[in-house]
Amino acid sequence: MSFHTFASMIHGRYNELAKGELYVVDVNPDDLWAHYLQSFPEGSNPIYRVNTEHDCSCCRHFIKNLGPVVGIVDGKVQTIWDFAAKNLYGPYQVVANSMHDYIVSRPLKTIFRSKERSYGVEKNHETTFDGPVITYYHFHGKVHERHYSATPDAARGEFNAALQVFTRGLKELAPEALQTVLDLIDSKALYRGEEHRAAVAAFQALQKHYNDVLLISDEWRFANAMTPYSRFRNTVIGTLVQDLSDGVELEQAVRSFEVKVAPTNYKRTTALITPKMIEQAMDKVAELGLRDALERRHAVIYDTSVNNVLWVCGSSRPKMKDGLVESLMGSVKPAKEPKGTDIGIEEFMSSVLPTAESMQLFVKNSHLGNFVTITAPVHADAGRLFKWDNGFAWSYDGNVTDSIREKVKKAGGNVDAKLRFSLAWFNHDDLDFHCQPPGLREIAYFDKQGILDVDMNAGTGRTREPVENLAFKTPRDGRYTVWVHQFSRRETTDVGFTVQIADATGAVQEYSYDHAVAGDVMVGEFLVDAGRIVEAKLNPKLKGGGVAQEKWGVKTESLVPVRTVMLSPNHWDGQRVGNKHWFFLLEGCRADEPMRGIYNEFLRSELEQHRKVFEILGSKTKCPVTDDQLSGLGFSSTRGDVVTIAVKSSAGTRQYNVTF
Repeated sequence: MSFHTFASMIHGRYNELAKGELYVVDVNPDDLWAHYLQSFPEGSNPIYRVNTEHDCSCCRHFIKNLGPVVGIVDGKVQTIWDFAAKNLYGPYQVVANSMHDYIVSRPLKTIFRSKERSYGVEKNHETTFDGPVITYYHFHGKVHERHYSATPDAARGEFNAALQVFTRGLKELAPEALQTVLDLIDSKALYRGEEHRAAVAAFQALQKHYNDVLLISDEWRFANAMTPYSRFRNTVIGTLVQDLSDGVELEQAVRSFEVKVAPTNYKRTTALITPKMIEQAMDKVAELGLRDALERRHAVIYDTSVNNVLWVCGSSRPKMKDGLVESLMGSVKPAKEPKGTDIGIEEFMSSVLPTAESMQLFVKNSHLGNFVTITAPVHADAGRLFKWDNGFAWSYDGNVTDSIREKVKKAGGNVDAKLRFSLAWFNHDDLDFHCQPPGLREIAYFDKQGILDVDMNAGTGRTREPVENLAFKTPRDGRYTVWVHQFSRRETTDVGFTVQIADATGAVQEYSYDHAVAGDVMVGEFLVDAGRIVEAKLNPKLKGGGVAQEKWGVKTESLVPVRTVMLSPNHWDGQRVGNKHWFFLLEGCRADEPMRGIYNEFLRSELEQHRKVFEILGSKTKCPVTDDQLSGLGFSSTRGDVVTIAVKSSAGTRQYNVTF
């Protein structure tokens, strides 16, 4: 075989590899050239004139530049010298094998890019002294357009950076974090997540291959370093995966992602949970034997026991459990005559209730937020789901567990001020409470003056149970103007707000605005004298005040018969777990929409770590509407409500103003 044939085969092999991406190994060009010359068997590279026969500048130029070039085919390095499957005659098979073995022994260095258009020449000619023309053949190859670059150093630098990012991503991004992000996208809990799903799934597949192969090769990393997903770690979705991999809490990591991709008025409307989180929560539920406890319904009169009822009307007595009539009537003690019409709840229970034959409660518009229903497990033998030792719970209208006052208190607001205006709403909007008091500057988030002591959903803060509070410890006499401003609208669901007003008399009033809030919405003007509201001009769109309304089959501003009186289930059977509530369950009162039966604040301690799942679970396991249910008004020990109750006994009918 002539050298011309050998060079032509090398040229063909180079062109074949050049159809794909090319790389270079880490080898010194001079060492590679020396190795080439040394690869010829003894006697096969004789001296020609001054140098050896195969020592020429054209071949040297080619070998130093294209000799170390390789391709990666099916995950394996392929060289231009690889002719193991072909029978090369003469010394050239030995040279080719030696060059191939030497190059594949060297580590991959970087991508091949060149600003030269070609290396070596196919042939040149020499005219000898006596006239014949001699043709010399050499190694040669043209640089294909895909490998040409006017700035090869920059191109190689870009590749090296991509390779570094790719490698770090493969090593640092936790597989669990990738799966969590995919779960969020598939459950539509990640804003614009669908746009990034393909990238997450593609990188997940790459990483799975990387982790499944114990000794991952450089060839595989190099071959994938220029794919569209090699820089995944540095993309906006990659930073979310990186945060989760670094142990950043899920809500915080997603919030950071959403700040980068979402408009300022965007906020997701559901809690962030993933199938993995659900699986873990359900495993804990199964471990505690509580699967049946998740099914909830409205409680009925048949569920209640003598031990947990404070009073019951005659028509309901036969329906109670545990021989209520006999036990209750046998425990009646002589009533203590109240000293006046004003009475505290504890004295009312001990002195008035035992001799009451019937009761009627005056339901006011201010009680619209007090409507409550008692819930029960579908399966009577279900395990203990809550902190107390029974399966019963309660739900106030609006699917909340307590009053605005309690929310304000939990947020650190002053609920005992002489004059108080409290604002509550039910989505992620940023509503602001404003007040122009007599003789003072306007009070708002920009000038709180020590009076606006709770300000929620501002900036990056988000909750679906926000409140704001204006607390006047020593209110001035004069006119107070109060309004609500929509600072940042983030949702179109659960719109509107409720305002709670309390003055020095201890009376608490609530008014609701059931429309979307845009700009400023007036609450009203209030004339205050010695801490008492003596005159109020309210926005006519507010529900409340003196106009009777109907709710859950009950008309407000009227007397409604009471079926039974009981404490909240967390205080049944002598238990004292959390705030005490007194429930006055009313005739004809019926929740007309499904109500939550599970709240995170009710859950036993073993389930608290899964509260995000239960937040969603509670909304998906609501008690269906039924005709027979224990519903009425609830009053918390923390609220300080006043309710008027007309009590009929053998001594006649008397009216009491009961303070809680």
